[in-house]
Amino acid sequence: MPQKLTVAPSLKIKQRSVFNLDELYKVMFRWFELYGYDMQELEYRDSVEGNAKHLEIKWKATKRIDDYMEFHILVNFLILGLEKAEIEQDGVKIKTDRGEVELNITGQLVKDYEDKWESGYAKVIRDIYDKYVIHDRIDSLGGELYEEVYKLIDEVKAFLNLHRF
Repeated sequence: MPQKLTVAPSLKIKQRSVFNLDELYKVMFRWFELYGYDMQELEYRDSVEGNAKHLEIKWKATKRIDDYMEFHILVNFLILGLEKAEIEQDGVKIKTDRGEVELNITGQLVKDYEDKWESGYAKVIRDIYDKYVIHDRIDSLGGELYEEVYKLIDEVKAFLNLHRF
């Protein structure tokens, strides 16, 4: 089984405001493309309560580092009370969304992601390889992933604050 080192554990962004959900999706998707991640939507659940919609969405972004390691960024969206809204900005009416958005973002460094080194002697060799041969590289990549997760968080926060009406 691949070994997952959680580098950035469940970092949260939470805000109740007017925002454009479609634009938030696009901003995040473009960010993942820019940094070389492959996106996968693992889950999409919605329910309606009155005029409000509740969404639970799970994304997994994967970036292959080499034949042994990958970066995974897991994003869990929880959007409560999502409603269509119309606001006026500079005399122009704009259609947008209103609700509470909560994002949980986790960064994981995954070693042996193809599960090639799991059985018998291979597992012992993998442990030696991890501890003595590439220990510094693992630390360095962990730091790089940590920085990327915080860059994503900064991007989302900037979007939510810039598009505050």
